[in-house]
Amino acid sequence: MKKIILTYALMIVLCLCASRAQAQFYSVGTNVPALGTATINAEISMTLDRKWSLHLPVYYNPFVFGNNKKLQNFTLAPGVRYWLLESYVHAFIGTNAIGSKYHFTWKDSRYQGQAYGLGISVGYAWLLSPRWNIELEAGIGLVWADYTKYDCEECEKKQGDYTRWEPAPNKLGVSLVYLF
Repeated sequence: MKKIILTYALMIVLCLCASRAQAQFYSVGTNVPALGTATINAEISMTLDRKWSLHLPVYYNPFVFGNNKKLQNFTLAPGVRYWLLESYVHAFIGTNAIGSKYHFTWKDSRYQGQAYGLGISVGYAWLLSPRWNIELEAGIGLVWADYTKYDCEECEKKQGDYTRWEPAPNKLGVSLVYLF
């Protein structure tokens, strides 16, 4: 899985450095609900042609909330989209890879580990103006998780180490996007 994620990242970097830059169309956006969880996030993207675009969302949350509640993570989810009309307009389907290092609390347990996976998504983009979009996206994927579960939020008492494949929603967003 790490090789797949690195391949996606390399593809995006190579495309951003391409010499045909005058024919490219770029965007930068943020997932608004993720901001509501104090997760700092941004997504850069570029069109490859009239119907295809590359995307690189990055999520980061270093914060600890009251009662030692955490949703800490560093997540990359590079992907590609096929637009049914044209890039950044109307409906799209996509595929993505995901890599995440996380540390969060749920109920009275603490989870710490990493996850890698692949997924598919569908979405829709509304043009607000020539430079602004709102995008909705939802997706599901298969994720390999390697984590340690602890009995309480602050203690070091391990409940166990786990490694498993899980189906999981891996895309859910309402994004405000600037086009340039």
